[in-house]
Amino acid sequence: MGGVDTSKWKPRRTHGTVINKARNKFAWAVLAIGSATFAVYYSIISYIGGDELKQRLRRNFLEQTEEEIDRRNLMRFSLLAPKKGDTIRKLLEDQENERTEK
Repeated sequence: MGGVDTSKWKPRRTHGTVINKARNKFAWAVLAIGSATFAVYYSIISYIGGDELKQRLRRNFLEQTEEEIDRRNLMRFSLLAPKKGDTIRKLLEDQENERTEK
């Protein structure tokens, strides 16, 4: 009866095998292509869009409107339990009414 031929067995781990090296190369290639595509896309968009696009991006990401600041302050500086949505809406409406009266 001969023994079992172990040379044809599949490896239990992929570490050190050809498929592991190919998988790693593929992953690095995907990361490199994705990063290059992202860099080229946004550099072209900012070049084509010019100053108007840069101002819109800065306004959207860096600047906050008065309403956003008021909402954050209402939630941040309230010492009581978190306020319900109706209460916040009422306070915002009161603030808006005060602004319009001035």
